[in-house]
Amino acid sequence: MKVHLVKNLTEEQIEEAVRVIVDGFCNDNGEITELVQICFNGNNIDNLKLYSRAMVRDANATSHVFVGTEGDVWPAPIISIGLCWEPGKALWATKEQRALGFDDLFSAISSETRAFWGEVKKIGDSLKAEHGLSSIAMDTFYVNMMLTDRHFRGRGYGSAIMRAIIDHAAQEGRKWSVGLMTQSAENRDWYASLGFKEVASSRIPAAPYGDFIPIYAFEPYETNLK
Repeated sequence: MKVHLVKNLTEEQIEEAVRVIVDGFCNDNGEITELVQICFNGNNIDNLKLYSRAMVRDANATSHVFVGTEGDVWPAPIISIGLCWEPGKALWATKEQRALGFDDLFSAISSETRAFWGEVKKIGDSLKAEHGLSSIAMDTFYVNMMLTDRHFRGRGYGSAIMRAIIDHAAQEGRKWSVGLMTQSAENRDWYASLGFKEVASSRIPAAPYGDFIPIYAFEPYETNLK
């Protein structure tokens, strides 16, 4: 197992990353199983592909893509992936970033789904503000996506990606903290096992697909203390 910080992904590699992300949120029948992704994408697999592609393209163009592979050499089949934005940057923050695929996604989703996006942003920003966490922090390496191919889970690939992210943030001259939020109790517990401290939580209405989605905020992980 090896984690690589990769630059300038080819179109083929971008599509492979999209496949890993989409597959990670679906079952063997191609049905979306993660409630938050059902709500984000209107339970539409094509929208989930647009969502994943827009995120990968943004990270590839403006920030950092970490991939886990079975062997030591890159390029190789992607097993796990982490998408992170360095201090002062954020996912889809500029017109140029949104043109990389987010605009296509937002045109495709329904007004009800757009309203859900707005509710997530409102609640997420409120949780951050309550605990002094900036929406675009100037000292925080922010993790927006961390996912392992579901056929390889439980083998340490996710932990290896997070260790690589933390190590990158901690390098001399950086000493960035690492920030993230998550929308499942399972992920909350996993991040807590890695040393992240939960500081706040809330619930987002998930109608018509479910009752609610939890959202958890964490204190930035101070890499100089690891």
